[in-house]
Amino acid sequence: MKSWWIIIVALFFAGWAHAAKGLQPYLLLDETRGNSGEILTELKGGLEGEGFVVLGSYEPAEDPRRKVLTFTHPKLLEVLSGLRETTGYFSVWRMALTVSETGTEISLQNPEYWGNAYLQDEYPIAESTFKELLSRLLDAFSSGSSNIAFGSSQEFSAEDLREYHYMFSMPYFEDQVELGEFESHDQALETIEKNLRNSDNCIKVFRQTIGNRETVLYGIGLKGDTGEGHFLPIIDIAEHKHTAFLPYELLVKGNKVYMLHGRFRIAVSFPDLTMMTFGKIMSTPGDIEALMASLTAN
Repeated sequence: MKSWWIIIVALFFAGWAHAAKGLQPYLLLDETRGNSGEILTELKGGLEGEGFVVLGSYEPAEDPRRKVLTFTHPKLLEVLSGLRETTGYFSVWRMALTVSETGTEISLQNPEYWGNAYLQDEYPIAESTFKELLSRLLDAFSSGSSNIAFGSSQEFSAEDLREYHYMFSMPYFEDQVELGEFESHDQALETIEKNLRNSDNCIKVFRQTIGNRETVLYGIGLKGDTGEGHFLPIIDIAEHKHTAFLPYELLVKGNKVYMLHGRFRIAVSFPDLTMMTFGKIMSTPGDIEALMASLTAN
């Protein structure tokens, strides 16, 4: 039985081999036509039919041409609950709809790319679960004719991603930003929820608890003059859009609240960004931090 499972997984991944030799951030599952709202509803039903739990959806940058659907799976949460708390950053996966002149692209975060970047040396422990879940997604949603892995011209290996940073002196995954410390885990959650209710610029896309420990991941949509509407049109300029890199994550670990450093999070999502383009969003990592920090203010 095990040998057959390996063969099935290998066949699924073989369809993506032509796109690039290395790992890519995103997978283009299909390109279709029709109302994006109706397509989103169909995707939700398809995910639930495969055993996934749909958590929330939203329109990044308040752009009706973009939609992100967030979801998780009991098997994903189970395997991550036994790993480092920071693996919780990838406890929720994203699927995106992006309307273009030729149709609507359905894309997915590539679990192998993001898994290695976020789980690092613990990825091999979760690898079989990730590949099983990905095979379900490909079976349910991939058209077969649109099997394109995209997002970078670079050929990343698993080892590259586990030690990824954009360039010398730029932050790594582990260089998280601490946004707040509270007397208790419950107080941290209560403060975040209160501030989300009162915020004009931050919206809750999802909230997910990982295992039985005090680890909670939030997905936060960023509005306002310094939010997604400002930086997304500047950096997401390739043919196939990186819509599925949003929303931004907020991780509550015990009584402390963290986010990934903007200069890491943006770079790993857009590894081909030039220094010139990065210069155009020089203030964005700090702007994101300020927006996220507003959720931990007492």
